[in-house]
Order: sequence, then C-alpha cells, then structure tokens
Amino acid sequence: MFIVDLNKQSNLIQVKTNNENNSTIVAEGNFAFDEPDLTVLIIFKYVIITPDNHQQLDQFLSIVMSYVGKLFKSLICIRLPNMFDNRIDIHKFKFNNNILHFMSVKIEDLKYYSDNDIQNNQEQYELITDKQLILNYAEQLLKIMNREGFWCTKWNLIEMENRINSATYNAMVLDKINNYPCGFGRLFLLTIDDQIFGYLSDILVDSSHQSKGLGRLIINHLIGMSVKQNDNHQNVHCTLCLQCAYKGSGAVSAPKLYKRSGFEYIADIGNRIAIFADEKYLIETVK
Repeated sequence: MFIVDLNKQSNLIQVKTNNENNSTIVAEGNFAFDEPDLTVLIIFKYVIITPDNHQQLDQFLSIVMSYVGKLFKSLICIRLPNMFDNRIDIHKFKFNNNILHFMSVKIEDLKYYSDNDIQNNQEQYELITDKQLILNYAEQLLKIMNREGFWCTKWNLIEMENRINSATYNAMVLDKINNYPCGFGRLFLLTIDDQIFGYLSDILVDSSHQSKGLGRLIINHLIGMSVKQNDNHQNVHCTLCLQCAYKGSGAVSAPKLYKRSGFEYIADIGNRIAIFADEKYLIETVK
C-alpha cells in the first residue's frame, strides 16, 4: 500500500510505501489547483513502478485519486511520465477512466492554425486575450454563461471574475458592432521542467453567433498558447485535456470542434496517453 504526501506550499506531491521503518518514495511530481473550476492537475515527474506492474499501478492511481479527491473535492487529472504511454494494459486495472466526455491530446497531435489564418475573415469580431480587458466585460460575460452554459447557470459575478483571474490564459470574442462579448474560453496550465499539462474549460459561444468559426477561434488561441509555451522550452512534453459538452447548445458542435483540433475521447485513446481523470468527489460535493 501507499501513502500520499502533499505539500501545498511547494505544490509538491510524493507517493511513498506505507512502511514506518523503511518508507520509499515511489513517485514524485507537482500539482496545481484551479480553485474556481474545482480542478486539480498532477504531473508525476517519475514513477518507479514499472508499466507492466498492473496491480501496483492500479493501487497507486486509486490511492492518489482518493486522497487528492477527498482533500480538494474536485476533478482530478493525473499525467504519468511519457514512458508509460502505449505501455499500460488498462484493461487489467480496477480503476478506469469513466468520464465518458473527457478528451485529451498530446502536442504532436494538435492541429493548430496561426491566428492570421482564422482572423482574416472575422471583420465583425475581435479576439480579446488581455485579462484586464476581459474583466471589464465580466458582467456581460456572466449573462451569456448563465444563459448558454448548463454548468454555469448559478454563477454570480464574483465566480465569473475568479475564473478569469485564475486562468493561465483567457480568450474572449467581442462583437465589435454591438460592443458585446459573444464567446469565451480559458486554459489552466501546470508547467514543470520538461512537461506541460493543461486543462481547457468554460468554452462557450452565444447561440446567436454560432456556426461562424468563433469556437474554433477561441480553441485555436488557447492551444496556440500551449504550442508557444512548448516552443519556448526544448524537449518539452505537452498534454492538454478537457471535458466536452454533452448537453445544451454545444452538445453537437463541441465534439466536432475539439476533434478538428486533435482531441480524442479518453475511451478512444486507450493506453496511448497515460492520463487518468476522476470526478467522483467533485460529483459528491455538488450533490
């Protein structure tokens, strides 16, 4: 069995064997908590358990998910080192990725287009990425989110502002004719050494402005920031993930949008990306 040691000041997480006399560190990494979004990202820099030791890996994942989930009462996303990609037989795990609408992609599979390729035909719209400028439109954004997003019907202005502030990058589409926002999205990144782990959320376009490429504009900017982060560091491994809308106005368009950018459902990825997610304790909190 294992125990989890989590240091909130240094954002360090260690997993050790549960042996008082001779405890061994079996995994170490870093975590980041996006409090407004109730999401915890964890990157393990190393794990000494071998990919073919399914029983220990299964216990390891279950214990980390349980400990961190209970502590933060949030969605937990874990990225194991790249050496585990394509090498884990997930069918031998008791723990499984059961969030059916969870999607992910690695940097080498992202389909990214330069901003100029997309923005040339957007004469009515402007992409705003400055955090302070977006905060100036927080009240208008809140009205759109309350109306269009099934997950944010109960947000208030403080919640909207907190989400803008906590994001690593934001993207807002402004209708220049009416001087009113009509789309939004955010990206929360955890960056350590040679790894980047990002979670996209709150991506939404006003239904009266859909089918105009605005969702693609938002997604393209956010994943573009990940690409630029990757370009700024040599030999960096980057993984992005999100939860796709499964009801509401985006239930049909969202999966197509994300797939065009390279994202795949976790069930289709199989073991190609050693990423694991659990929202058990988040759901219990919401209930």
